[in-house]
Amino acid sequence: MAAKQAFRYMSRRLSSSGKILSEEEKAAENVYIKKVEKEKLEKLARKAQADATSATSGGGGGGGGGGGEAKGSGPAIGVSEDKNRNYAVIAGVVTAVGALGWYLKSKNKKSEDLHD
Repeated sequence: MAAKQAFRYMSRRLSSSGKILSEEEKAAENVYIKKVEKEKLEKLARKAQADATSATSGGGGGGGGGGGEAKGSGPAIGVSEDKNRNYAVIAGVVTAVGALGWYLKSKNKKSEDLHD
């Protein structure tokens, strides 16, 4: 909430080439900002509702055939087509596995030193 208020304050002060806005201009800008925020919230709500309906309708077992949808027609939900992001995920997994192996390997050496 504080971030929104700070954004409104700064946008009021810095809009129109730095001039200080009149009360009418501030009111008009406030109305516009509230309208934009409301549209963003509505868009997020529609997206969440669409995701929820697609998740519930896509998970059912369905009948034997003729659904009209090909199983391999497009990317699965949650699969990224961004090549760089995929490489980053793979690199992260490899790093995590390597770190876990290193940790477990070093843990065994410490326990051997205590037995001597």
